[in-house]
Amino acid sequence: MSEKVIKARAVGRNGKIDFDINVVNNEIKDIKVTKSSETPGIFKQVVGKLKKNIIEKQSFDVDAISGASIMTQAMLDSGKKALAANGINISSKLEKEEHKNVTLDVDVAVIGSGMAGFMSACRALAMGKNVLLIEKNGYLGGATILNGSNVVGTGSKVAAKLFGKNAKDDSSTLLEKDITRECRGTNYPLLSNLLVKNIGKAVDFITEFADLTYQKAETQTIEHSVDRQIEMPTASSYELITKVAEAFNKKGGKILLETRVEKLNQNEKGELVSLTAESKYETVKVNFKSLVMAAGGWGARDYREHKTNIPYYGPMTSTGDYFDFAKNMNLVSRNLDWYKIYPHGLEVEPGIAKLTTYSTKEASDMGAIFVNTNGKRIVNESAPYTHFRDAIAAQKDQISFVVMDQRMWDRFYELLLKYGFTKDEVQGFFDLDGKKSPILVKGDLRTVAQKAGINYENLKDTLFKYSEAVKSGHDTEFERPVKFMHEYEGSTYYVIEQKLRFCTTLGGLETNGNMQLLDNDFNLIPNLYAAGEIVGGANGHDSMPSMMNSWSYASGFVAGTQAADNANYHDTLQTLRETTDTISGATLNK
Repeated sequence: MSEKVIKARAVGRNGKIDFDINVVNNEIKDIKVTKSSETPGIFKQVVGKLKKNIIEKQSFDVDAISGASIMTQAMLDSGKKALAANGINISSKLEKEEHKNVTLDVDVAVIGSGMAGFMSACRALAMGKNVLLIEKNGYLGGATILNGSNVVGTGSKVAAKLFGKNAKDDSSTLLEKDITRECRGTNYPLLSNLLVKNIGKAVDFITEFADLTYQKAETQTIEHSVDRQIEMPTASSYELITKVAEAFNKKGGKILLETRVEKLNQNEKGELVSLTAESKYETVKVNFKSLVMAAGGWGARDYREHKTNIPYYGPMTSTGDYFDFAKNMNLVSRNLDWYKIYPHGLEVEPGIAKLTTYSTKEASDMGAIFVNTNGKRIVNESAPYTHFRDAIAAQKDQISFVVMDQRMWDRFYELLLKYGFTKDEVQGFFDLDGKKSPILVKGDLRTVAQKAGINYENLKDTLFKYSEAVKSGHDTEFERPVKFMHEYEGSTYYVIEQKLRFCTTLGGLETNGNMQLLDNDFNLIPNLYAAGEIVGGANGHDSMPSMMNSWSYASGFVAGTQAADNANYHDTLQTLRETTDTISGATLNK
């Protein structure tokens, strides 16, 4: 028996991907990834699928995975080159795929596999409907896969169990008040009310449906007036999506991956009755009684069209495809230029950012200060994140830096790894040595100031004044609460660059209180519902932490309920037609 392990290296979207190709008697037996800096929630899904296809077809000439084409095509190309470089010739089992036309009949179709889509689909399925979920990418999760599992538990049995008697301090009224305050009254009350009244029901429903376990969120952010944030034990949206998808499949739901919706179809009466979608080898027509559009936002579309210069950290597949495939429905929209702008981000490549929200929040709670390139503090570091955002925006270069000691950095780093970064990725940032973004530098105060491009004398003076404020228990510059003010320890400092970033779009299509979409004349469109980021207004122009995930839960729960009820209505009409004499109107005996 001849066995070889061939080493291969690809360069994916976020960096190097090293993998071993196990070849036995000129057959590919296994592929093991030994190193990767790709987004774990996406990579874990697509690499398994890619591996299966390669081994099944005994070839690296299989198709890349939609939505992850950069990383998967890179692996295919490097794997093919590695085999050739080692003189290995595999007998391929590739066969030409014939294009097929497929027709599916369902009660409820859902477009999009983020939590808004899955919540809608699971709810309709639980109400006894035949449900199909359609996803254009080769992986599940949409933008949710990047956002963590953090939601609010307001009004839920889950929250009552986790927070005990303190859960009574929260209410739908208080949550709506917090939403309105945070967005400065720009929210749409109809949808905000829908959110706060249904988030508890949605949390309890999906917890039971998918046998989920929630815990108190590790970070309870100051924007919320009471503790109400909950998350999965790993804080991972990958865990959330995986468990929900497994439950959906197990209970009879159907999923089509790598299937892009191209058109919505109406019958001769102008009623929406079907859609047409394309996969690599199939044209799929889906007949339905109700359709829920939960296809996410359009941040990547606006980023590519240079409608904003703020770095983008969302999925590059958030392209607002419904503006094209649903164009014939004449949907009314609002505030398409509203973005959720965060102050905590590393620009990992030009125009592309990754979030550091939880890390930065924890560091600030431990006493870290935020300075500009002039070495001056810019904000009360413990104020709501909107203060930090506005402070960064006010800087000429729109850059700030978190200054930390070893103690703060250790915790910051721990949370970076927990929320989407890898050890190799972070080390790669340090290896840049401050020469370009993202700036992460370590050393004595003079060294980090010089490498980061910060005025050293001013930074030294700023830290001295801060130390005096800590000792006196009074921050005369920004009135920072004393409980968040702590002395810096040791002589080693870490300076981390922070830039504004955006992922979420906050405007969108308009619906009524049942998540049913409206046309340009504000008429209801029969059979058409929406959920999640595609619908704008519930959180206004600025959402609190956890609230976009919460909106996906609540809106998905309502949309799925209404879509199922609408399917039931169609069934009732059909029954009446079948049991009523169309001429006399008399009931027929069968």
